[in-house]
Amino acid sequence: MSNLMLCHEMSADRPYNVVGLGINIYSAEELCYLIAQNAHTLDHDFMDERLCEFLDKQLKMADLASKLRELLHTKGTLSDFVMTILNGIDYCDEDEIRNIRQILVESAGLSPARKHKSRGDNLLKARKFARAIDEYIGTLEKIDMDAEPILYAAVLHNMGTTYAKLLLFEKAAEYYMEAYKLNMDDESLILHIVCCNLYMTGEQYDRMIIRCGYSERVLKAADDILRTRNDYNKTDNRYAKQLESLKELKENGRIGQYYDAVDATLDSWKREYRLNMILR
Repeated sequence: MSNLMLCHEMSADRPYNVVGLGINIYSAEELCYLIAQNAHTLDHDFMDERLCEFLDKQLKMADLASKLRELLHTKGTLSDFVMTILNGIDYCDEDEIRNIRQILVESAGLSPARKHKSRGDNLLKARKFARAIDEYIGTLEKIDMDAEPILYAAVLHNMGTTYAKLLLFEKAAEYYMEAYKLNMDDESLILHIVCCNLYMTGEQYDRMIIRCGYSERVLKAADDILRTRNDYNKTDNRYAKQLESLKELKENGRIGQYYDAVDATLDSWKREYRLNMILR
């Protein structure tokens, strides 16, 4: 898709939100691009009457919508549904369509749980944290923990990462530990320790380290992460720089400016946090 391509002029007034991916699309080309980038995570919930309605009413592609509705009524396959879209929009070339078909065939054997985990991972990478958590929770409900403990642990680990991204370190630590109990993977344990350091008081953290008796190797790995994080905060992290500016105002006795800056900074952080929590 690197070549210049003629696109349809029609763009929707209201976007279509793709189930499970947390992405809004406004055009037929965006739909094809989304399919190409996420073919391995597509599931039967992609075959949605809402998509047919979007193509019909918003993009004025009634013929394509009619073909897709026929597949819905006759319980056609996901591959047929996707191929009908790609062939009807003429965005991907033949090689790309062939590759996407192969991906759909190969991913058809994946369990629903593995597909949903991939969706959660994609949402996490896209910083759609609230959606990622919802996807992971739904994934856990689809996994038999006794039958697939490693997969279950992988989801728990990634939930820990999601909560850590939200700065909810205590919650993150809980999920990392639950993952470690299943996978006995040092990475989960190390990140558990890191998160404990970030939410506990110094005394609580020291007591926890002594009580648990972690190995020197694991503790060194956690310390390395914390040291790297602290170095990053001192040099590049804009949050740390904002806090340093506030501290300077207070220490210089500019109390009025200090409180005004605190209010403005908190409002900015709240807005940024809420952006990550928007569902559509």
